Amino acid sequence: MRDGNAGQGRDYALSEVIGFILLLGILVTAFALWMVYVVPVNGRVAEITQMNTVKDQFTNYKISLDSLWINSPYGASWNQNSVTVSTSIDLGTGGGDTQASGLFLPMMNPIPSSATLSILNTSDTLNVTYSGPSGTNTLTYPLTILQYQSQNNYWIQQTYYYEDGGVFLTQLNGSVCRVAPPISFVNANSVYLVEITPITLNGIGSMGGNGPVRVDSRLMTLAPPATGAEYWVNTSVTVSNYTAAQMWLGVFNTSRSNGGILDARNYTFGISPVSAIPGSAFMNITGPSSGVLTPDVNMAIQPAQYAVTLNSIVSNLD
Repeated sequence: MRDGNAGQGRDYALSEVIGFILLLGILVTAFALWMVYVVPVNGRVAEITQMNTVKDQFTNYKISLDSLWINSPYGASWNQNSVTVSTSIDLGTGGGDTQASGLFLPMMNPIPSSATLSILNTSDTLNVTYSGPSGTNTLTYPLTILQYQSQNNYWIQQTYYYEDGGVFLTQLNGSVCRVAPPISFVNANSVYLVEITPITLNGIGSMGGNGPVRVDSRLMTLAPPATGAEYWVNTSVTVSNYTAAQMWLGVFNTSRSNGGILDARNYTFGISPVSAIPGSAFMNITGPSSGVLTPDVNMAIQPAQYAVTLNSIVSNLD
């Protein structure tokens, strides 16, 4: 009788062990499924949201810089040359501070991404060649960029950058202009207008990691504008590769089309070969008097230069 009770006790103990092992197996399986499926999805959503935020921050940066040169015409006594505008750009999804406690173990949350924000002096140039009664001349402007390079863990890598007053996006499948630079080709009936604001960022530096970075930008003295009535005006860019050149050609053609210059006799455009390094693209506007040397292309080129610095921000102040 005692052996029967002892055997029954052993069965109860064995069933409890088996139950515990089964419960532990269920927990491990659930934990593994969470790690394999839920964590990457949450990380991907967070990084997509972050990159959309970066797009908005770069757009706001463009608007801030445009407001300075638009409201500071050359030679005006009320210009805003000494005004500094600041923009905060977040690097990655980590926010500079990652905390976990209780059941919210670090391994159950996505790994925070990081990024690098840089001011880069590239070899890109904007070139304007014009010909009129006074002869043929060429103006060349260096194009520096403010660049955000993602270091995503769950989504594709993206590079946002501000160049010549435009906001551009580069990723594996190509480049696209998110916000157009201040380049205008306009049909004003009897004349065509070519109005361009070459924008240069004077500064150098780079910051990487998590958390916000403050970008301070100050409009420097505006250079004298180049204006005149010309026979033709050729606008071109020299950029790093064919993909960038193709994007700039799209910018030129969109501006021409939106400006109502539709007669193919009055413009030509082109791009360098795919294998060419650096790449280039151009748009030549010849005016409505096709085939006749008439100074009917009114050109206005107003360069603007900014002093730009990067500053770290402590993101976990109490």
